[in-house]
Parts: sequence; structure tokens; C-alpha cells
Amino acid sequence: MNIKKYCKDLLSASSELTAKLGSGKILSAYPQEVKIFPCVIYEEQSMIDSAFSDNLPEGTNCSVRVHIFTKTVANFPTTNEIGEIVHSIFRNDYWAMTANNETSDVDDNIKHRIMDFQRGFYSL
Repeated sequence: MNIKKYCKDLLSASSELTAKLGSGKILSAYPQEVKIFPCVIYEEQSMIDSAFSDNLPEGTNCSVRVHIFTKTVANFPTTNEIGEIVHSIFRNDYWAMTANNETSDVDDNIKHRIMDFQRGFYSL
């Protein structure tokens, strides 16, 4: 399973999210320095075999981290607004949110929200 492609397709399919962010602002790699605002960056945290039968895995537990960056200036969506959309996208696809934290950089007017999601995938 290619979890990066899965998440890219999942997030990109949301017209609400792409309308809120703008074009090309869903990224699959964390850059050295974030220069695009607002943006959503997703990364695979783990993929672990689970639900063994006859010594073979029948499932995979996946963890994904989503970073939301925005500016605290006029005409920019808040991390809460974007976060609610991201949470809804993952919740509707049966992911559980396991963390949701926000930090601020007051000097640069930047807000950074980190959301972790987890889901099990099973073969039938």
C-alpha cells in the first residue's frame, strides 16, 4: 500500500480544502523552510503489520501526520478552519485523530497545527 498516494488522493479530492488553500498547496514532503501559505503537508508516520493468521499479516495499521501552516493576517484562513476540513476528510474515511496541537510564531505571524491520524486496513 502506498500511503502517501492514498493521502494525496484523499486530500486532493476535497473541493472544500482546495478552495480554502488554493492550487498546489497540498504537499507530500516537508520542506527545509515553509514559504507557501496556507498549506497542508502530510507525511507517513508508520505502517505496521497487524491481525496475523497463519503467521501472515491480514492488515496494516497506518499513522499519518498532517501539518497545517497559515499566516495570522487578514484574508488567510485560520488553522482551525483548515483543521476542521482535514479532520472531516479523514473522519469520513474512517481514520481516528490521535493528536491535535497548535504552535504560534508571533514574530513571523505564522500558525502551525499538527494533526495525527491512525487507521487500520484489512484484507478480506
